[in-house]
Amino acid sequence: MQHDALQSEFLNAFDTYHDAIFRFCLFKVSNRDVAQDLTQETFMRFWQTLRTGEDSSEQKLKNDRAYLYTIARNLVIDWYRKRKDASLDTIRDTGIDFEGSGASEITDHASTQEILSLIRTLEEGDQEVLLLRYVEGYGPQEIAKLLNESANVVSVRIHRAVKKLQEQLRTNETP
Repeated sequence: MQHDALQSEFLNAFDTYHDAIFRFCLFKVSNRDVAQDLTQETFMRFWQTLRTGEDSSEQKLKNDRAYLYTIARNLVIDWYRKRKDASLDTIRDTGIDFEGSGASEITDHASTQEILSLIRTLEEGDQEVLLLRYVEGYGPQEIAKLLNESANVVSVRIHRAVKKLQEQLRTNETP
């Protein structure tokens, strides 16, 4: 493929999917800087693939979005494998700082953090479908294409994951 055509394909994919890939990474790692690094690495690897033609897998040829999510998912997995144990400094680095916040802001933040922490207790597959459905806004058909599963399987996984979250929230509300 000609350099201009490669560059055009890359820029189109970047413009179209950058924000979604960033949100995906941010949800997975809960750290803006790390999410930005992972997003940047995702697109660097995508560019490398386009430029060298090393990975001419069918998935990449059919769907840039699915290929980008695959790269990002693998980078997140690698990041967790290398990650050190969390400490108070790490928590502060994620941006959690209640200083100067109003009561409603703190309550909203705490509720959001509770839900996110409950989502993180779910199996990886359940986390992923909930993220794609409710954060990224994809429908079951689109998620099915991204994950190479049937739309029915994805719908069932979403339903079951939501039920698990609801049960956990009810359990946490009882004293």
